Amino acid sequence: MPRVASLFPAATEIVFAVGAGDQLVGVSHECDHPPEARERKRVTHGRFDPKELSSSEIYRQKVETSRRFGSVYRLDETAMWGLRADVIITQGPSDFSLVSLPGIRAIADGLNPRPELITLYPRHMDDVLEDHIRVGLAVGRLNEAHEFVDGMNRRMSAVQRALRTARRVRVAFIQWLDPCFSGGYWIPQLIEVAGGVDALNTAGLAPGPVAWSDLRRRDPEAIVVACEDLGIERIKREMRVLSERPGWKELSAVRFQRVYLGDGAAFTRAGPRLIDAIEILAWALHPNLVDKPASHELLRTYGY
Repeated sequence: MPRVASLFPAATEIVFAVGAGDQLVGVSHECDHPPEARERKRVTHGRFDPKELSSSEIYRQKVETSRRFGSVYRLDETAMWGLRADVIITQGPSDFSLVSLPGIRAIADGLNPRPELITLYPRHMDDVLEDHIRVGLAVGRLNEAHEFVDGMNRRMSAVQRALRTARRVRVAFIQWLDPCFSGGYWIPQLIEVAGGVDALNTAGLAPGPVAWSDLRRRDPEAIVVACEDLGIERIKREMRVLSERPGWKELSAVRFQRVYLGDGAAFTRAGPRLIDAIEILAWALHPNLVDKPASHELLRTYGY
């Protein structure tokens, strides 16, 4: 079986999901799920440490770092050469590229034999599912990938059947707090499968800035805050960015206590946990129609 290097957290989760975790010889420093991923050799480093930074400071650092270096991660080229990977999986073009795509292509071109380079560039749920198949084919686990995707489709169908008569809930999905950004790409589809309608964005479009006045005007019935790669507790500490705004308490979602904090990695990474995110969101929006899933800790009600 081919040796695999993953430079993209979502790709690492897919590699494990299709049964190729034992083939994974290198990962990025942000690859943290499943826990076994932390045991693999790390071949990237952060260009800045986000642990003590606020969401606004992280955003500014990403903008500045991307402007200066063209990527958010620093690639350890020596470590990459030592992996002897047959397959390298990385992120496609992005506003904030994790690693330099030209840089990783140059490394791949300099290796003998040259590894296969897979770039993931999902924009819709169909793209996410197709990426599972592409990765499965590249790592020699095509049958397993098809089985896993079939399972994801069955679980989505089960949610849709349970909600076939449900009234759709207007949902505002916040993917970044400061500045405030809507969820993008597959997020509106995730909301739709879960029995809602995205109040801020359209499937396939990038996350976009949200003016506070616009959020108030749209008056969502539910708000989900799941910031990219930020955990629930960290999001909770920064919720005052929204909750101290004028008119917060008058929003329908707040009045009816339907503000939820989500694990950003589960909701915004284009990987296997998106089906968990759909199930837990469906339960949150329609608790009388959908059973509480095992993964319910990925979403929590915001304390009032």
